Amino acid sequence: MSEYKVWLAKILTLAILAIVIIPILAGGMAAAGKIGGPRVAVVEMEGAIEDSSDVLKALYEEARNKDTKAIVLRIDSPGGAVAPSEDVYSAVKRLKTEKPIVVSMGSLAASGGLYSAVGASKIFCQPGTQTGSIGVIMQIPNFTNVADKVGVTMVTVKSGALKDVGNQFRPMTDEERKFLQDTAAKVHNLFIKAVAEGRKLPEDKVRAFADGRVIIGEEAKQLGLVDDFGDVYDAARAGLSLAGVTLGPDELPALHYVNRKKNFLERALKSASSLPALVQQAAMPSIRLAAF
Repeated sequence: MSEYKVWLAKILTLAILAIVIIPILAGGMAAAGKIGGPRVAVVEMEGAIEDSSDVLKALYEEARNKDTKAIVLRIDSPGGAVAPSEDVYSAVKRLKTEKPIVVSMGSLAASGGLYSAVGASKIFCQPGTQTGSIGVIMQIPNFTNVADKVGVTMVTVKSGALKDVGNQFRPMTDEERKFLQDTAAKVHNLFIKAVAEGRKLPEDKVRAFADGRVIIGEEAKQLGLVDDFGDVYDAARAGLSLAGVTLGPDELPALHYVNRKKNFLERALKSASSLPALVQQAAMPSIRLAAF
């Protein structure tokens, strides 16, 4: 009987802790600015940009989520493919009219990472953030010498002179080189125009540093590529301010990371599923907005 009373006392103690003490502690943490505050969705864009579907889905869902007051697009990327970068830029530019979208740059938000960012309501970075790299690159391996040594010949049947541009088993012609150079220049011009429009800068000013150079955050602020220095919470505060939401001096926005990859296995499976597409891309000329 005495053992029963001991166990009953333990259960009652735990119940009192759960009902009384824990809420008091939680309330104290909220008062100290540790938790609570208006909901801000954080959409992450990390690594090489090869596909925009996850980011676009998260942006559109959060733009229509009534509980979300603002969106932070957290970019940590060296850039990548052109079209997905343009996808994100266009979506951000369109959706910011519905809900403030503020970019928070991580250690690296260059080339396609910058392209994706410039349509936002505001951009935050750190003084040491690497950004810029406004340029286009196209690298095509050529196996002519190797094929000659091992006795491999590629037979090509085509319907037009430029159908097999970038053929890796023969030298590139002057006509093909000019075609690819002109194509790269067109994409570069689109990139420059997007930066000039998004950041409200004269196009001539953007062209002065749009030679592919990487620019650190301190210089990026001087050039007008970013608005201010700060972390993801500073970006969230700015987004809430644009939404007309005022935080108290000790109040923090409630950050909700909406598209964070759950675990290593999920990331590995996603990478493996993209291998066939990457192999196919390697066999043709690919224009990229990449810092390295």
